[in-house]
Amino acid sequence: MTDINDVMLNSVRMRIIQQLAVRPSMTATELCEKLSDVPRTTMYRHIKILLDHAILSVVSENKVRGSLERTLALNVGELSKHNTLENAPQNAWAFLMNRYARFYNYFNGKNPDPGKDKIFLNDTVMMMDDNEFDQFLTELRNLLIKYSFEVADGRRARDISVISAPPESGE
Repeated sequence: MTDINDVMLNSVRMRIIQQLAVRPSMTATELCEKLSDVPRTTMYRHIKILLDHAILSVVSENKVRGSLERTLALNVGELSKHNTLENAPQNAWAFLMNRYARFYNYFNGKNPDPGKDKIFLNDTVMMMDDNEFDQFLTELRNLLIKYSFEVADGRRARDISVISAPPESGE
């Protein structure tokens, strides 16, 4: 049995999930258009993996010029089954190890240049009450949406991770 984190924590599959998280459904062709930097065969391979693990579901099928065009949607029920308090430590571990692996591979690859590639780590502790934190999260979400541009010449994917970590014990 495959670990759900192995399925979810792939950059192409995460981008597919992100596209479907803001739309009720999309066809594979629409996903290919939105993620035009991903080769079509690669896109279909990742869609198949997400379908095989019930992360995506087929909501309709239509014949288009002799081939079958599927309309896809996130399977929120399946995602919810894995997003539980019981699974939280495993999910957090997998997320953090995925981030670690990306940094490890980057810094052990050919000619890493963090300045040129704009690679950085930042840890900021902010003092906020719950209302201020809710407002901050709303503003951050709006900022992330604002800068989720379409693929275009000169643009490249920038993987930004935001973590709200629990305070140290005794705080």
